[in-house]
Amino acid sequence: MPDRTAARAAGPAPGAGDGWAAGAANALGAVLGAGTLLLPAALAPASASRTGIAVAAVLAGWCLLVAAAGGTAHSGPVAFVRRRLGPGPARAVTALYFGGFATGQAAVALGTAQFAAGALASAGVHGAGAAAGGDSGWRSYAVAAAVLGTAAVYAWCVPRPPSPAGQRLRLAAVLALALAWRALGGPLPGAGTDGRAALLVAVPLLFGWVGLEGAVPALARRRAFGGTLLGIALAAALYAVLPAPQPSAPAAHPVAAAALGLGSAAVCWTYVRTNLRATAARWTELTGRTRRGGLLAAALIALGALILGRAAHGGVSVLLLGPGAATAALYTLIAVAALRRPRPQENTDHDHHDGPDRNHDHDGHNHNRDRDRPDRAPVLEGAARAAR
Repeated sequence: MPDRTAARAAGPAPGAGDGWAAGAANALGAVLGAGTLLLPAALAPASASRTGIAVAAVLAGWCLLVAAAGGTAHSGPVAFVRRRLGPGPARAVTALYFGGFATGQAAVALGTAQFAAGALASAGVHGAGAAAGGDSGWRSYAVAAAVLGTAAVYAWCVPRPPSPAGQRLRLAAVLALALAWRALGGPLPGAGTDGRAALLVAVPLLFGWVGLEGAVPALARRRAFGGTLLGIALAAALYAVLPAPQPSAPAAHPVAAAALGLGSAAVCWTYVRTNLRATAARWTELTGRTRRGGLLAAALIALGALILGRAAHGGVSVLLLGPGAATAALYTLIAVAALRRPRPQENTDHDHHDGPDRNHDHDGHNHNRDRDRPDRAPVLEGAARAAR
């Protein structure tokens, strides 16, 4: 593959992407993805709407701290942490990406299975209603395991990433599906998160914000940073509105519900595939071994998380605690780095090239930047891009 080290070191052209619109687009492109579909289906409406606003406010303050330290949009979060804390913490960032990606795919796969089961139930298929109506139904977990398997096989056999045009189309499809579900009253009832402590709702909500950690411009780029805050506000409004209670929502026509369910399942499956590829890239960074070994490791970890979720009779909201906790740790580590001064230059020789060049893999999420750069790990779509 061509070596892009020099181009990376050069960074963006002066003034490029410094407008409000560009900042907002980058922020939205970073965080909108599979979480836009999964979170309304996984979290109870009241809890998600209230806690989501608080999470967004905290993240806006976090962005201000990181932006004042130079931001992450130019070099990525791994290089940002390495410059200030050293190679060990930078490696921990990569490990958090790997763990969050791998465990997160269990949640996305289960959500995929439940969308598919809901579609079949709407179409009148016998036995599908049990799988759609409860997160602990064994059928949903069996289908989720099949989702992981087929996505891993596809990623193994077809290593090329989706094209930028394909990523934009997928994001448009996610937004269209999410808005259509909202018009019909929501895809699935929230999975019992009402009454939980706010923290236990905020942690899975962070799945929808993966990607923002690599999209923070320097505070000196005032318009771009203002646009980033605008993007956070717009994403927060979307994440608050989508799961909000809708007492007067019309009953979904069975054909429409089946079509939306199948469409949502198909889109979520593509996120599992690309995020497994992204996890394999992080495996290569951590171990120096092949992507295919990383793909197998990621699929097995996701399958293990799925099995544990089934044993605990949990659902998507419980499975999202894994990637949500990894995201919280990632944001905390970057905040600690922002409070430290950069280390001497000799310790940052490799900030712009942590390993072999990689093709873009995430998409979460995400969509407008080269997320397969070694120092800019691709994110869970939906989000994650998801993720976010």
